[in-house]
Amino acid sequence: MHIESPLGFIADFPEHTQVLEDSSAGPGTEQYGLLGDVLVTVIKDDTSAQGAPQANGWAHLMSEFYLEERKGTLLTEGELNIPGRSAYAVLVGYTDAEGDARVAASVGVWESNRFIGVMVIWPYANPEIEPRVDLLKEIVSSIRTA
Repeated sequence: MHIESPLGFIADFPEHTQVLEDSSAGPGTEQYGLLGDVLVTVIKDDTSAQGAPQANGWAHLMSEFYLEERKGTLLTEGELNIPGRSAYAVLVGYTDAEGDARVAASVGVWESNRFIGVMVIWPYANPEIEPRVDLLKEIVSSIRTA
């Protein structure tokens, strides 16, 4: 599914992606539901980062909610190594309000002198395959600045 967002990004998500009409993340965001109960939130905020180091800082700042408020555990963090952009991710395992184990990944992306924030939440499968950095990299790779 090809998406050209008024927020200034382009995304190519899988065919069965659900575009959520009202983003629960507030203004300046768009949300998408992917197969496997994966929620993707794209945040456009030109004031949050003015370069790759600040985009990295944004990823840390967003992960604090899941670490502090949700009493989560840091699973991993680092550069996703996507050609043509800086994409730093922080992945946190936490338990949601319904008691289900989830992974929240906050990613600060710096591309073509523009910032895009990406939050991806998915069900925690099991310790042998989590954190699924390959899943995250595939999702973030499909989003780019317009």
